[in-house]
Amino acid sequence: MRNHQQRKEVRERLATEEGSKRYRQRKIDVEPVFGQIKHNRAFKRFGLRGLSKNTTDWGLICAAHNLLKWAANKESEQKLG
Repeated sequence: MRNHQQRKEVRERLATEEGSKRYRQRKIDVEPVFGQIKHNRAFKRFGLRGLSKNTTDWGLICAAHNLLKWAANKESEQKLG
């Protein structure tokens, strides 16, 4: 029952002009990162059980992704500079 109420509220928020704008922006800001982690880093599933362990695992994956992006950015800056 509660799930149906939450879905209804989300649909109502997305139906507004502001909700539609934010949803379109999500495709640009957030979604590509998940695709890059899944495809380029070959991450398909968590190896551990439990929310706390998976939260830690996900944090490490995100940190590695960000460090690799930072290193690539530094490398390209050095080539240009």
